[in-house]
Amino acid sequence: MPTNVILVHGYSVRSLDAYGMLPQLLQNDGYSAQRVYLSAYDSLNNDITCDDLALALEARIRSLETSGLDLTVSAVIAHSTGAIVVRRWLLNRWAAGGKLPSHFVSLAGANHGSTLAQLGETQLAYVFRAADGGTSVGLEVLQDLDYGSAYLLKLNEDWLDAYLSKSPPITMAFSLIGDNHSGLINQIFWQTNENGSDSTVRISGGNLNYRFLSIDQASADPELAVKALPSPVPHLVLAGVSHTGDTGILGGNEETMNLVYPHIKEALAVLQPGDYGVLSDKWQNLSNQWNAANQKDCNATMVFSLKHPGGRNVADSLILIKDSNSSNAQSIINVANAIEPRQPIQNATTPSSVSFYVNYSGFIATYPHTIEISVNSGCAEITYPAATYTVQADQTGSIRPNEFTYVKVALDRQSVGTYEVIPASQNPDVHQTWPPLPKSQQ
Repeated sequence: MPTNVILVHGYSVRSLDAYGMLPQLLQNDGYSAQRVYLSAYDSLNNDITCDDLALALEARIRSLETSGLDLTVSAVIAHSTGAIVVRRWLLNRWAAGGKLPSHFVSLAGANHGSTLAQLGETQLAYVFRAADGGTSVGLEVLQDLDYGSAYLLKLNEDWLDAYLSKSPPITMAFSLIGDNHSGLINQIFWQTNENGSDSTVRISGGNLNYRFLSIDQASADPELAVKALPSPVPHLVLAGVSHTGDTGILGGNEETMNLVYPHIKEALAVLQPGDYGVLSDKWQNLSNQWNAANQKDCNATMVFSLKHPGGRNVADSLILIKDSNSSNAQSIINVANAIEPRQPIQNATTPSSVSFYVNYSGFIATYPHTIEISVNSGCAEITYPAATYTVQADQTGSIRPNEFTYVKVALDRQSVGTYEVIPASQNPDVHQTWPPLPKSQQ
């Protein structure tokens, strides 16, 4: 097992008691207090970003290394927002050629965001924060947590690129998340009561197994490019465990931690690639059993990211997902029945990112699907050809239970109507103003 353990909390934490019993459980297993490190960071300042926190974490780790910490025999256990801070830090360090931790354990990590991100930006959230003695809500962190944010798109594609590279990070990653969103307080807002969530993070959002699908509409022969990890990350769904509180995956009571901690120990005990694969298979079998018993909560998320050539965002778009086997009206209804309530969700600051949350079994029952993408430029001279794709159930791009799928579409932006070349031999009216542009007689 690793010699040291670094604990990283999540969003809105303001005291070290957020770690609950975990530091003591680690010490009971032989870790001295000097080998267990408790992180503290400010996620509620409106000017602080997750990138800022990753850079600050690097500065603190360097200081610990100067004092003798060997990061290569250290594990980092991160909860919720802490997971995306740690992953960014880890990738930054890998790119710089620095030493990396041996283990990374994501506990209900908001690895792909949280439905609560937009709720946290509302005036109501400011009122709640003021009642707790605060004046800000961590606006930048919340924007980073919004589905399809620039931060999450870059983080998750960079993560795949790193582990697909010739010299991938040595860090072994693990993810655990609960399914309990039944608490009375969770019934107040729909965002805290979604099927397939722990009240704060979707099970699919905590999963480090995901894919990036990319297509360039302007290419001569558009083909779907697929990125996925070379081998699956051990991922486990824990029944009855929630995000926080007495049943929280971090900070839970003794009964809850008796469910959670043995699996943390399993992750930390993995030292060899072969053992990593064995644990991945074991946890997958357990999660498959959970999937079969909880079909209502076995869901998947798709994030569409539409970009102009050069990467600029799209302001006005429409994405329709239809059942190809039915009439036009019925085809939309069939798929809509499998889409979770209040979907899709458009990113609050990047309107070109749109996410759909679907029930897995209901959604795949309506394959094949037709996906139609329409874009309005707001300008008569700029047009986009209609984009229609058919997705079969057995294609690589199909969704998978409790996973995220990112779909990046580079649009075919046609701007030919913005420019004219008129031969002088045609004696054009040089005093004519445009629009409309003068037209060649050819």
